[in-house]
Amino acid sequence: MRVNQPVTDNEYVMEDGKTIVSSTDLQGNINYANQYFIHVSGYTEQELLGAPQNILRHPDMPPEAFAD
Repeated sequence: MRVNQPVTDNEYVMEDGKTIVSSTDLQGNINYANQYFIHVSGYTEQELLGAPQNILRHPDMPPEAFAD
C-alpha cells in the first residue's frame, strides 16, 4: 500500500456546482481526470495519468472505500 504522508491540516473547500471526475483502467490506474479533479488534486495531468488511483488516498481512508 502507498504511504501518503505527511498529512497536513490543509482543507480544500469544494466549489458549488463543480464535480470531480476520474476513471481508471482495470488495474486502478488513472486514465481520465477532468480539469477540476486535476486542480483539486494538486498534481499535474501528466503526474495523474497512468498513476494509481490511491496516489490521492488519505492514509486514514480505508482501502475498502476505493474497492467500491
